Amino acid sequence: MSFDLYVWHEPAPLTADAALGKLEQWAEGAEDPFAAHPAVMAMRNALLERFPPLESLRAEELDSSGVWSLTPEPSESILSISIIWSRAAEVGEAVAAMANDYGLVCYEPGFHIVNPNAPGYIPAFVLTSAAYPDVPDPDAQRIEWTVRKLSNENHYAVLERADGWYVQVGFGEKVGAPAGTYGLEYREGSSDSGARAETRDVAEAVRLLQEFLGGQEHWKHRHAWKALAL
Repeated sequence: MSFDLYVWHEPAPLTADAALGKLEQWAEGAEDPFAAHPAVMAMRNALLERFPPLESLRAEELDSSGVWSLTPEPSESILSISIIWSRAAEVGEAVAAMANDYGLVCYEPGFHIVNPNAPGYIPAFVLTSAAYPDVPDPDAQRIEWTVRKLSNENHYAVLERADGWYVQVGFGEKVGAPAGTYGLEYREGSSDSGARAETRDVAEAVRLLQEFLGGQEHWKHRHAWKALAL
């Protein structure tokens, strides 16, 4: 099992659906939908300096230094990156950070996200959780999936707006919630303008984030909020 990423250059921001569409065209052998760009090969070279190609490693080095399921092939237009699952978090974060440094986009098909997007792009919202990659501009379905995956280990999900305001759902003792209870929290503007509530209904926890995403404020009147202690 591998963790796969695709990196290429885009002159303007694109959606995850558009990224997937380009990859599908590419897989079907259509005329290359990815324009050549010198940063693509430059990033591959830098990536393989940090994480050496499989072919350069001795058998006894594979467990300690091998990170690739397949060494990324040289290309001037797109990097197809396949990482062994045990190193997915470490190497995946490095790939996304390096793509950002080189002004490239990075698409992750498993979570169907583009992160980073084209240079200069600022997502309206970012969904963050304890166990999964950050999701720029999530949809309502992704929010529900993320909240329903909360557990004592994967204990929070935060939806932050570009202006810094956010809502958060926490679960379990790490967030001070009683067993089987979701801690709800929001902050607006300055750090002293937040409040907290609790619910045992996961649908209500999902609804909080979805309404915030949609610009609605029904959630403010639906729970017994208490000011957060500073």
